[in-house]
Amino acid sequence: MGAKTNLLSAIARFATLLASLLPVLLPFQANAQENCSAYAGTMDVEFGPHCLVQGNAPLSGNPSADAVVPDGYASVYVLSRTNGLIIEQISPAPTFIVNSVDVWRIHRLVYDPAALDLAWLELGSSSAYDLQALITQGGGAACGSLSLTGAAAKTMECTEPCTAFASGMEAAPDTVCLVDGQATLAALPVGSSMVPAGFEQRYLLTRTSGLIIEQIAAAPAFTVTEADEWHIVHLIYDPTTLDLGEIIPGTTTAADLESLLLQGGGGICASMNITGAAFIRSMACSTACEADAGTASPDQPDECLVEGVAELQALPDGNAVVPEGYLMTYVLVSGSDQVVIDQNTLGQAAVTASGHYGIHPLVYEPATFDPAAISFGVTTLGELNAQFLQGGGDICASLDLAGASFQVVDCSPSCEADAGTMLSSGQSFCLEQGMAVLTANSYGDTVVPPGYAMGYLLSQGPGLLLLELGPEPLFEVTAPGTYRIHAFVYDPAAWNDLQVQWGTTTAYDLNELLVQGGGTICAGLDLLGTTLAVENCPPPCNAGTDSTITVCMADPPFEMFDLLGGDPCPGGIWSNAANPQVSGIFNPASDAAGAYMYTVADAFGNSFSAVLIINVFECPGIGNHPLASRMPVVEPAEELATGMDRGPVRHGFHRLYLWPNPAIGTVHLLLPFKPAASTMVQLTDATGRAVSASAKPVGNELLLDAAALAPGIWTVRLVHGNDLFIGRFVRQ
Repeated sequence: MGAKTNLLSAIARFATLLASLLPVLLPFQANAQENCSAYAGTMDVEFGPHCLVQGNAPLSGNPSADAVVPDGYASVYVLSRTNGLIIEQISPAPTFIVNSVDVWRIHRLVYDPAALDLAWLELGSSSAYDLQALITQGGGAACGSLSLTGAAAKTMECTEPCTAFASGMEAAPDTVCLVDGQATLAALPVGSSMVPAGFEQRYLLTRTSGLIIEQIAAAPAFTVTEADEWHIVHLIYDPTTLDLGEIIPGTTTAADLESLLLQGGGGICASMNITGAAFIRSMACSTACEADAGTASPDQPDECLVEGVAELQALPDGNAVVPEGYLMTYVLVSGSDQVVIDQNTLGQAAVTASGHYGIHPLVYEPATFDPAAISFGVTTLGELNAQFLQGGGDICASLDLAGASFQVVDCSPSCEADAGTMLSSGQSFCLEQGMAVLTANSYGDTVVPPGYAMGYLLSQGPGLLLLELGPEPLFEVTAPGTYRIHAFVYDPAAWNDLQVQWGTTTAYDLNELLVQGGGTICAGLDLLGTTLAVENCPPPCNAGTDSTITVCMADPPFEMFDLLGGDPCPGGIWSNAANPQVSGIFNPASDAAGAYMYTVADAFGNSFSAVLIINVFECPGIGNHPLASRMPVVEPAEELATGMDRGPVRHGFHRLYLWPNPAIGTVHLLLPFKPAASTMVQLTDATGRAVSASAKPVGNELLLDAAALAPGIWTVRLVHGNDLFIGRFVRQ
């Protein structure tokens, strides 16, 4: 499955970099996936920090209630680690147990098990981005939804400090002769110790350079019956957490015991001073051997690899005894097995790998021992010592078994820069006068090393195209779309090495150059960032302006909303003095005339009102207008509805009687004759532009349909034979 998984992961990552697989992460946009109703909702997680207790910490998420799980679909929860969203666990509930210090996120996944098999996921390697690429949300074929914008949670070590501290030990003398087959070894503490309440002190007698534990005592005094090298080690421990009865004398080593303690990478609070142990030789003194290598100490016990090399130097104490015909040299050993890897007469060494090393003085007689016989990389210090009288052999020589101890580490600077995480996504902004100001907030869990700078990157779209870098999470944009703000900790001196091209380089490209993304440049980037949506928002809502209209009782019902002035928003409430809420349709035949108030509220809860005053008249009926009998053909009449004066009379020119004015539907034109087929009607707007008019003759009236006319002043010209009739009305 590994090859298949790697191929799928590679394909998914490549597709993600093409910017076609990441969805717009806002919930309302996730719901818009065509033909796929699955929706994972959002997830809240307490940031913490969450403490690791005995190496573990529980994490739990709170999913939103708006998730949509179609019939036959499954809902699971995915735990990801780091800003790379590496998937570590999958669970049917949003609860997990983690055991490392890291940044975690809990995501909800809604998917169709028949279309998506989660068995391909490789925990600890596959990412949430890989998973997203297989579902419709990320451009894949399987209907599904994955919440990527869940808030982060951070874990950290919160254990109480271990204050136990064991002092070093010193032996006097450091060489003891076996008398009648026995020797007493003793040592004294050197320096101060810290014994916390409930803790106890013990002393361990270890044998050989392998530090094999042979005896345990409450006092630093022991009896031995053989020639060997011994170390007396000081131990301070809590009997409730460390059982010394599990030590097997002659088998368990001091290194085995140390591995259980905090100082050795274990979990038990205790202190064991191995490096400060007392060293004592026990030997049969019947054979005289005056050779004495003395002791050596390191000039610097902790050394760094500089350009791949660390220089070690042992400093002899000056107490060596080199009998006539004897020579002095130094052997270099490495590792916990103390394998001899080199030998020279200067007490110096150049090593090229990190680890533990020792340089040990050796005084020998060339006639009885040849250093060239040492098999470098194979012979151990213990095997070498076993050839000499001090180690039970038959060669007179002296080897400083303690030697000068060195710890070599690769001191190449690690990348401590950490961008931390940003607050939850989902904010929306409006373009106002063509611009929107985007803001975001960081959790504040950043690490900015000396010389580094804290900055914020703005990216756009699912491909995370980088647009700008700023010192604050504050940016101005001029186009709608989806943006992200990423926290970024970087070295300004190395900025040019990143080769960012705004509008071309993506956040994914940048991440690949950083140590956190597998590159070489030290910087911290919150790749997920916080998602912000920018929209062209509609103008603020209002109720329009006040207006007054006049209608006839016989006119048909109409929408009052259409008669308001200005640009009112729909959806408001109509009311009058008698009723707090009335219909928005006015029927002139049955509804009361008067003032009608329209009230509408905007998105912020502000209310706006406008008043429409409706006048209703019992207009003259068709053919029975009271003035009809007094309207000679050649005499102009006073305009009925407007009350306008006739003005100077000219031959053949007459004013029309028309009503209602203002009008919204039918306009009645009263004529002193019955219109004929030769009667022509012309309608013009305020600019003089002529439009077609629909006029229906009924008796000695023409009924003009004004419902489709635009609001404004309209002029009616009627030609009948040699006479011209003119009237004006206002279309409300």
